[in-house]
Amino acid sequence: MTSAGNVMYRSIGSVTSGLGATLKRGGRAFLWLVVLGLQPVASPAQQTTVPLHHQVYPLLNRGETLKLFSSYHLRVLPLTRTEVLNLLREMKRHERRLSEADRRLLRQMLAEFTDPAPGEPAPPGSEIHAYRYDEGQTQLFLDLRVQQTFRFSRNRLNIDSENISETLGSVAVRGRLSASLFFAAEARNTMVLGQPDLIENFDPQAGPIQVTVGAAAFKDQAIGYFAGKWGRLGVLIGRNQIGWGSWLQEQLGLSGSNEPMDLIQLHLDWQRFRFSYFHATLQGIADRRYLAGHRLDLWLSPGIQLGAYETVVYGGRGPEPGYLNPVVPYQIIEHQLGDRDNNTFGVDFNLFPLAGLRIFGEIFVDDLSFDKPLGTYWGNKLAYLAGLHWVRPFKTGTAEFTFTYTRVDPFVFTHYDSLNIYAHYGQSLGTRLGPNADRLLARVAYQPHRDVRLSLTFHRIRKGEGALFGPFRPREGESKGFLRGTLEFNSAWTLALRNQIRRDIFLGLNVTMLRRDNAGRIGGKRVFERYARFFLDVNY
Repeated sequence: MTSAGNVMYRSIGSVTSGLGATLKRGGRAFLWLVVLGLQPVASPAQQTTVPLHHQVYPLLNRGETLKLFSSYHLRVLPLTRTEVLNLLREMKRHERRLSEADRRLLRQMLAEFTDPAPGEPAPPGSEIHAYRYDEGQTQLFLDLRVQQTFRFSRNRLNIDSENISETLGSVAVRGRLSASLFFAAEARNTMVLGQPDLIENFDPQAGPIQVTVGAAAFKDQAIGYFAGKWGRLGVLIGRNQIGWGSWLQEQLGLSGSNEPMDLIQLHLDWQRFRFSYFHATLQGIADRRYLAGHRLDLWLSPGIQLGAYETVVYGGRGPEPGYLNPVVPYQIIEHQLGDRDNNTFGVDFNLFPLAGLRIFGEIFVDDLSFDKPLGTYWGNKLAYLAGLHWVRPFKTGTAEFTFTYTRVDPFVFTHYDSLNIYAHYGQSLGTRLGPNADRLLARVAYQPHRDVRLSLTFHRIRKGEGALFGPFRPREGESKGFLRGTLEFNSAWTLALRNQIRRDIFLGLNVTMLRRDNAGRIGGKRVFERYARFFLDVNY
């Protein structure tokens, strides 16, 4: 079993080595010039980021659809505690338009994200911590988390029955070193019992790392970073998650579900627009692989938001100075460097025609050839997302409805050079749907009480031939062949319940019924699968 000390030691080593590579060839000099060239100003709250599993995100999502605030911040995740608090305060000004359950949850979140000043007592209702330390401007919060999960599956493809226990333990610390410099770190380890294939994995291309000891498997992960805010400029250096896109639950170009990355992240904020940049180290396939990206978000009006972004995956060499430059167009730089890397771009939007109604979408372009047919040529590798979010229909009740359609063309995320596949730890950096597939999703959610949330989700997926590590082969012809040949059809219903039984103690239950037609893309093979997940989550 891996001890917490070993987890932290290995994690710090990973962060140090990854950042050392990323900051080479100009990155270190650029960053230090930025940091040292600006005078710090007082910051109203913590600049550390909020984990993506936190219950505040769905609340903010509802508040944005109800037009309680107009902001571009939810397009780049995770948010800082400062950003969350500012959005909650905006919602507070219009809380009469929220349901009673959401008003109570809003008050809880406002108290939780209002940190006490160094040396001052914690205000009523503030976040609960295992330990707090203050000294001058320095402030530290220590939190412990334990989550016990039981997973059950029946008639799963190739597995008749599976009963799995997962025990997660984590230690997290965050705080401030001065008025403008903050830090955070978390080490977590998950013990898995009942897993049928106890395979030890130290190959990042095969997925997250897994260590086996006897009948148990152990999965560990860590984050750790320093963050600062100087005027309009925010900086984060270390290991953390990152995602961006038009919708909270799914992003085409950069998914918030990705494993953490060693990265440098910058953003510049104005009232109507934001510029974001990052340079990260990727894991899998080879030791030296990198991802760089920049994004511009525009708040055109209270009812229209637009975003545009570029990313590039490259490898086989050290950090490229051209991609360490935040403001140059990467498509041009990629051409100037010999057209050997994987450059992508995308646009997304949010429209708010009415309070309570949001229309959103995203277009992701992996490759594009204007001299070939857009819909049929294999080299035009595109992905689309379109959806609708409806909160408190007819201004009554606490229900919300979500409808989305996602399509991913064949060969999206793939590349002729395996170094440049759009992947991290063996999974797509974008949507988990994968190449040559589409999905229709409908969800209704209901929150009758501050502490209780119910949702019912239906999705139907069509999956054709193709995989992340299956690049185009010339002998297949020029047609992309979207959903050609034998298709697998997946239709599933999922019922989810979560209850905050006491402050920061959650009980949850998810039940899924899944039907696969042409399972494994074998014609006529039908499988009925059943899944259940029960969890208890305690965070102090």
